[in-house]
Amino acid sequence: MSPPPAFRGLGDIIVTARPFDEYLAMFDLAVADVTVGAILDCPAGASGFAAGVRAMGGDVTAVDPAYCVPHDDLVAQARRDTAFGNDYVASNPHVYAWDFFRDLDDHLSRRMAAVDAFDRDRRQNPDQYVPAQLPELPFADNEFGLVVSSHLLFVYPDHFDRSAHAAGALELSRVASGEARIFPLVDTTMVRWPHLDELRRDLAAAGHASEIRRVPYEFIRGGDAMLVIDGLRATTH
Repeated sequence: MSPPPAFRGLGDIIVTARPFDEYLAMFDLAVADVTVGAILDCPAGASGFAAGVRAMGGDVTAVDPAYCVPHDDLVAQARRDTAFGNDYVASNPHVYAWDFFRDLDDHLSRRMAAVDAFDRDRRQNPDQYVPAQLPELPFADNEFGLVVSSHLLFVYPDHFDRSAHAAGALELSRVASGEARIFPLVDTTMVRWPHLDELRRDLAAAGHASEIRRVPYEFIRGGDAMLVIDGLRATTH
């Protein structure tokens, strides 16, 4: 029997839990940006973003393949994964900047609070949490004014090859009528995904303009930019 693959950095894909204010910083959003139309968070994990948007009166759908797991089991897994992620941060202090979080305790407590927000909101709004995964989302073309996608594409390069990244980015673009924003552009070892220029050429060939945009947030060092893709395809006359 061959040994299991040795993944870089954090390793296996975990169920992440990020609070609402961290989402706003990661994607350079103001509260007004999340209350003016339908939003998709994919993959949403156990984040508190959907709960925060709904508390502001906004319209948001969360998508993640983990939503196939019974809810109580998923919440327990999210707590384990959050603790695991905090341990990884503690073991790799050179990777992280401490501008958004004060210290390890603040990081852990705010992420655990995001799990609590997710738990409450999903119990109250189960239909707004859809079990699905890239690159096949059960939504119409241009259904969402804003699409946000954090910590999957570019973060786990050992799990997804270039074609999988392209398929995922194109699917996020398909369901967006405004922008699809993907964050960050580096993995958990601070390495920027090396095929970003090729991916942008793929997007352009499919009619989607894109840009790299800086954001007012950095936790993984060097992770202070997002890929912004125009959802609506450009047409030529």
